Amino acid sequence: MREPLYFIQDLLCAVLRRYLMIHVICGILSVKGRFIKKEKQIAAGYVALSMAFYMAANYLSVFTLLLYGDRRGMLESRRSILPLLLNIALLLVYSLYFYSGKKSKICYTVFTIYTLNELIMFTLHSLFVALLGGMSDMLTKQVTEGNEFFLQNYWTIFEIYQFFWNLSFQTLLCLAFYYITKILKQNLIYESKELSRVQELFLAVPSATGMSIGIMLRSIMYSYKDMDNQFLMDRYPETRLLIPLISGLCIFSIILSAVILRKLVESGEREMLVEIYQNRINDMEEHMKDVEHLYDGIRGMRHDMRNYVADLGILLQHDGKNCGDYGKEVQKYLDGLYLSMEELDMKCSTGNPVTDVVISRKMRRAQEIPFECNFIFPEGIGISAFDLSILLNNGLDNALEASEKEDNPYIRLDSYRKENMFFIEIRNAFSGRLTLDETGKNLITGKPDSSIHGLGIKNMKNCAEKYYGTLRWEVRNQEFLLAIMLQGKEK
Repeated sequence: MREPLYFIQDLLCAVLRRYLMIHVICGILSVKGRFIKKEKQIAAGYVALSMAFYMAANYLSVFTLLLYGDRRGMLESRRSILPLLLNIALLLVYSLYFYSGKKSKICYTVFTIYTLNELIMFTLHSLFVALLGGMSDMLTKQVTEGNEFFLQNYWTIFEIYQFFWNLSFQTLLCLAFYYITKILKQNLIYESKELSRVQELFLAVPSATGMSIGIMLRSIMYSYKDMDNQFLMDRYPETRLLIPLISGLCIFSIILSAVILRKLVESGEREMLVEIYQNRINDMEEHMKDVEHLYDGIRGMRHDMRNYVADLGILLQHDGKNCGDYGKEVQKYLDGLYLSMEELDMKCSTGNPVTDVVISRKMRRAQEIPFECNFIFPEGIGISAFDLSILLNNGLDNALEASEKEDNPYIRLDSYRKENMFFIEIRNAFSGRLTLDETGKNLITGKPDSSIHGLGIKNMKNCAEKYYGTLRWEVRNQEFLLAIMLQGKEK
């Protein structure tokens, strides 16, 4: 009766622990597109596959001989290292096939799950071994003192206690694993944010340390020699305290590293948002200065217009005979008046005063750089002129900076609309090479102040995402293309 109970107990615990492992992975990683809405089948598939390996490794003599070196099973704790590594490899391959994301993130998740499982097991095992030893000593003391009840029921009492000891251990192991991995999962969800190499190492080192300690403990925990089992904690009693202490500290360091990194990422995001909003405020200030300059010029021209007309009337009254080069002087006066008017003229007419001011300012800054504009403001689809000004300001600033370094510079701005979709394309001469960050998804500027690099692109991404859009860039035939797609709403 005892053996079937232990078998069912161990089997249920093994199933539950494997389910918890795949449950954590489902919470941290997302399934690939072709497996969407099949999360439950994927989880059940892993549990079934890993349990098949578990049953084969523990109950098929061929596998037990191959894995443990003895048909009777695992007689030395170091023999369990190979099955552990095979279990990790199984979950890793399974996760790489069904889940998307960076391979480093998938590897870290799988590795850390098994590391926590090992550390929790060693922490609880050491404590429960102490409890079992204490109970055994108490029963032995009762027997040696001649207690009839314990003399007659020694093995029955011990087996009942051992059954509940094993049940309590397995239950606490599953509960501790569930709550600890729940904390880990809550701190590893960054809403699809990509981590740098340094951040990944910050997470990986505590996990690697914990797994190394777990493998070391497996290699020395107990051995079978001269027909006798030799336990580490019996030979070195101080390890009864040191093993749970070290394992607990490793668990704490793994969780703490995830918590610290989450707080650092959130702090960095807040600082980036402050920079982005400051950048937007600067754009608004520049726009307001341009509008003020335009209106001041118009008011000044209207104020001086009477004087200009009076001066022209006087000049026209002269016959020019005694006034030197009369025709040239009149022409210079008219040219000056024309230039004053041109300063107030918009270089580009887009159908919206905000985008008119932004593009005209960039065209004046371009000076000798050929600048072709075919931008038309998209009326009636709910795209804000202010958001477009952010996209145009940052995109044209980057194009101007790149063009100033070219021998044959040019800039071309185009836009077109398809129903409620609006597309912007900015092209400029570019003979250099793109520099990407560690994720390979973001451009890095060549500006010396790296603390604020990439804010323009981040600003543009935020605006595009607001309209469920995207940014795309490419370099082809010595030309840089920035393509922006926005999705508006038909009014």
